[in-house]
Amino acid sequence: MKNFSRERFKTGEEYSRALFFLSPFIFLFSISLFQVLNLTLLQGDKYQTIAESNRIYQKSINPVRGFIYDRKGVLLAENIVQRDLYVTPAYIEDSTKTILTLSNLLDMPYELLEKNFSRGVKKVKKYDSFPLAKALNEEQIAKIKVNLESISGIEVKATLKRYVLHEETLAHILGYVGDISSDEIKRDKLLAEIQNTQIGKTGIEKEFDHILRGKPGIQTQERDVKGKLVRILDTQGAKDGKDVYLTIDQKLQDHLFKFFENRRGALVALEPKTGLVRALISSPSFNPNILNSIVDTDEVEKLFSNKESPIFNRAISGQYPPASTLKPFVGLAAIENTVISWDKKIKDDGKFYVEGDPRPYRGWKENGHGRVDMRKAIAESSDVYFYTIAFDLTLAGIRPMLDSFGFGKKTGLTDFEANGLLPDKKWKLGYKGDFWFKGDTINLGIGQGYILATPLQLAMAYSGLANKGLIYKPQFIQPADEKSFKPKKVAEIQLSDDKTWEKMEQALVDVISAKNGTAHKIFDANSAVIAGKTGTAQIKSILPGKEYDAIRENPALRDHALFVGYGPVEDPKLVVAVIIENGESGSEVAAPIVKSAINFYTGGFDAE
Repeated sequence: MKNFSRERFKTGEEYSRALFFLSPFIFLFSISLFQVLNLTLLQGDKYQTIAESNRIYQKSINPVRGFIYDRKGVLLAENIVQRDLYVTPAYIEDSTKTILTLSNLLDMPYELLEKNFSRGVKKVKKYDSFPLAKALNEEQIAKIKVNLESISGIEVKATLKRYVLHEETLAHILGYVGDISSDEIKRDKLLAEIQNTQIGKTGIEKEFDHILRGKPGIQTQERDVKGKLVRILDTQGAKDGKDVYLTIDQKLQDHLFKFFENRRGALVALEPKTGLVRALISSPSFNPNILNSIVDTDEVEKLFSNKESPIFNRAISGQYPPASTLKPFVGLAAIENTVISWDKKIKDDGKFYVEGDPRPYRGWKENGHGRVDMRKAIAESSDVYFYTIAFDLTLAGIRPMLDSFGFGKKTGLTDFEANGLLPDKKWKLGYKGDFWFKGDTINLGIGQGYILATPLQLAMAYSGLANKGLIYKPQFIQPADEKSFKPKKVAEIQLSDDKTWEKMEQALVDVISAKNGTAHKIFDANSAVIAGKTGTAQIKSILPGKEYDAIRENPALRDHALFVGYGPVEDPKLVVAVIIENGESGSEVAAPIVKSAINFYTGGFDAE
């Protein structure tokens, strides 16, 4: 009995020991058995489907692009729903047959669909999809849905299309969006991760794309062998883009755009005391909605091949001779360098000669303006007066003043604006392969020759006159609170005598108010008092013996018409620069637009 108990104890002890050593293996076996049962019984259908189709992939979820509003909350650009036909090449066995079938169903040219397919295949990964046809109508959608099950690798998706409400009126401000190109991906690798997302190509859409675009989400999908969606396994939502409020005043923009019908030209209107851009026009314009969702490629090609260059933004990239609108700045340079005084008079008989050169430099008025001082020279735009002071100033005396007002450099409004051109001796030698001559300086004195400026630069320069030397950086984004907004100062021109500002302003007021002023036709005693300057930019030199009337027979060779002004003078609210290409007379075609802009914006006056 005693031996039995001892033997029994021994056996139990060995069993416990064996169980202790085997427990880890038993635990692992239990887990494995549970996992096998889970995979085969509980989730068998799910993984059977996956094993058979092997079609699980991640799809990018496009964020909603932010809206664009004007300064007062008027909606300018939004997103509207359209239905597009998407294809996934990996699920299509015979692309030729599929495209032919779709061509018949959609009543669209086979060549167009084949072109879209070939282009799309090169851009996407194996199981990614891309739009083959955009903006399907109801009839096309119905036909596709009926045949959806019989055609592999296709589906109709609801997408958001960018839509500009005021179309041509805002085209050059807002710009347009488009598909991501391979060159853009090379410059920004992050764009490669975004599928079928459109980004800004020009204008505000491009400048503030990083704000408007948002961040895409990711959706994990399961699809069958035909590419049809089986189920959504996981979704990580997209982060929508933010809305943008512009400084643009849509009512002012609409009002001024009407003046540019059937005209080529540009306009920039901004507040001199803040730099806030209230209107910007480039004409001819275009409908950005054509490019926001390209449906008709022929229409797009026609747009880009248009000889009138409607896509080109003349307001910020058009470079023109400033002509006589430059004279106030040349005049300031002459006063500051004591080349002349305000009261000193020069005889203007219509011609200016340089010693040793028999060729005369002619003024715009054949018999001249008689004896003129600075004030009269500005009001009547005497060329001979400015030929004279430019000759005495020399390039070294003129250029620093023009530079201080921003000529020849970007204003800072956008990275996509042109620099303009403020020439010097080094520039001419490098680009023209020739030396700088006295005649070059004389032409510079009246804003002709090699100097070029954008309408935006002219508006900025005149804001410096309106502010008595202060120039603020222009901007498109509306401040949250205008009253507390502090504009960024980009220049402060100091003159030896502050009264010089007032004297120059009075001369610019005379341009409109005085009977001998070149823009007296727009004078209205019941309207806001405006200071400004006309300009007539000659685009073709007139050789001796040739009359301008012969030149103007070709409309493309006629002079450009300019006017830049600000007002009301007692408290400037708006500065406006206008150029009408081949418009000939600044006082006839450009000045009335400036007057209307200032009156409309300030209110209380007849804006017509």
